[in-house]
Amino acid sequence: MWAIRKHFPHAFLALLHDQHVSESYLPGSGVLPAKGLFDGYISYQACKEGAGFRKLLKTIPEIRRGRFDTLVYLAPRLRTNRQIWRDLAFFRLGGIGRCLGWRGMKSLKRLVTEKPLPYLDREADHLLSRLARSGIRVPPPGAGCMDLGLTEGEVKEARDWLSGQKVLNQQQLLVGMGVGSKMGAKIWPKDRYVLLGRYIIEQLGGVPIIFGGAEDRELGDSLIREWQTGANAAGALPVRQAAAALKFCRLYVGNDTGTMHLAAAVGVQCVAIFSARYFPGCWYPYGANHVVLRAQVPCEGCMAEDCREFDMVCLTSIRVEDVARACREALDPPKVNALETRLVLS
Repeated sequence: MWAIRKHFPHAFLALLHDQHVSESYLPGSGVLPAKGLFDGYISYQACKEGAGFRKLLKTIPEIRRGRFDTLVYLAPRLRTNRQIWRDLAFFRLGGIGRCLGWRGMKSLKRLVTEKPLPYLDREADHLLSRLARSGIRVPPPGAGCMDLGLTEGEVKEARDWLSGQKVLNQQQLLVGMGVGSKMGAKIWPKDRYVLLGRYIIEQLGGVPIIFGGAEDRELGDSLIREWQTGANAAGALPVRQAAAALKFCRLYVGNDTGTMHLAAAVGVQCVAIFSARYFPGCWYPYGANHVVLRAQVPCEGCMAEDCREFDMVCLTSIRVEDVARACREALDPPKVNALETRLVLS
C-alpha cells in the first residue's frame, strides 16, 4: 500500500474491503494510518462465496460514483483463474478499465498436493512482485514499508496503560505474547505457555504482556494467575494502541496471529510458533531477524481451522525448550543479520 501511495502521490486512493459481522474482525480503517495512506474506504458485507459476490454487486453504483481510473488488485494468491477473471469483470462493471497487480498471480491450488509443501515468499513480497510487473517501483524482498503511522497520542495511551499496570520501568524487559487465535489449529497448548512464561520470568528476567482480542482475555488472565506477574492487554487496548504498546517490548513470542504482524510492523523481533496447516513462508512475520518454529508433518497443508483428526501434531511437536532457546538466542547479541531464521523441527 505504501508502494502504491509513493507511486501515485497525488491520487485519491480508496480501499475496498469486506466488512464482517463479528466485532473480532477489524476493517482496514481500524488498523491503517488515518492520514497519508488512503483517502477513502468502501466496504461490503462479507459472507459465503456466492452470496458474498452478490452483495458485492451492490457496491457497483458507489464505485461508479467514485469515477475511479485504476484498480490495483491486491487479492491474496489463494485465487483460481476463474475467480481472478470474475473479479476483473466486476470492476469493469464498475467503470474501471485499467487494472494493475493481477499479473504474476500464483495459484496455490496446484501446490496443495505436494508434500512436503514448498516454501513460498511472504505474501507482502508476492504482492510487491505483482506491482513491479505493472511498472510500480517496489523495494527489495523483505524491505517493504510497514509503517502504521502511529500518532503521539496513541503512543501516549499505550505508555499510560503500561505504567498503570506497573510494568514500565527501565529495569524491566517486556515480552509481548500472543497466546490466542481465531483458529484453534494455530494455538500452541496453554500448559506449554505456562512453562514458557515461567522461563521468561525466571531465566530471562522478563515480564510477559499478553496481547490479543477480547476473546483472548480469559486465557490471558488464567496465564497471569499462573505466573503471578505480567499484564493482560487482550481486549483492553484498541489495535493501534496495542501496536504502540508492542513498541515498548523487546520481543514477541507466540502464535501465528495478527498480534505477531503488529509486532513485526513496529520493529519488534518475533519468535513465532507456526502450525503446518498452511504453506511455510507465506505468512511469516515480515522484516529481519525473526525466528519461526514450524514442524514438518505428513498432514501439513491440511488448511484446517481446528485440528481434530491428528491432535495438533504439528504444534505439539514444538517443545517448550525449543521456544525457550529461540527466545534466549533472540535476546542475546549479536543478532543474526538475516531475513529470518527458520527452525524446522522433525
